[in-house]
Amino acid sequence: MNQSAVCNSQSEKEILEARARALAQLPAEEPTEGDMLSLLTFPVGNERYGVDITLVQEVQPLKRQMWSRVPCTPDFIIGAVNIRGRIYSVMDIGRFLGLPSRPLVESAHVLLVRGDSEDGKETMELGILADDVPQVAQVAVAEIEPASSVGSSQAQEYVHGVTGDMLVILDLQRLLADPRMIVYGEV
Repeated sequence: MNQSAVCNSQSEKEILEARARALAQLPAEEPTEGDMLSLLTFPVGNERYGVDITLVQEVQPLKRQMWSRVPCTPDFIIGAVNIRGRIYSVMDIGRFLGLPSRPLVESAHVLLVRGDSEDGKETMELGILADDVPQVAQVAVAEIEPASSVGSSQAQEYVHGVTGDMLVILDLQRLLADPRMIVYGEV
């Protein structure tokens, strides 16, 4: 065997070993579906909120003729809406979380949400008021920070976390399980 054949074999061997090492490396971790949250985001006043998209049943524009005020309800319940023959309370999440009252805007929408009670025996359905058309967003779980800087202690109880761009992610299951969502009263 001549000297050049040995060199070629040696360099080929090194190249093949380098390729083998590169191929043996684990791929860079890309976020998996479990590492991402699918959210429906919506504006309320100057704030932006997000909720787990799996709990949102549908989104409807809030037209003035579609909803009615309901007496003897907390101030965060703006009224009731009829969607395909079913009546749902509509909640102003801003008022519930202690934000100042604001006028109802023409672009308002209702997010019909559904979740189970803490004991899993009851299903709660409710409309949440959004000031504009909601958007779908994917948020990396690693980007979510604790809610320690969000508003009042009451608000923090229902906030899962906050992203770097100040998207407030609500814990919708906890919110729907709150006993204040059910009004017991007679007129």
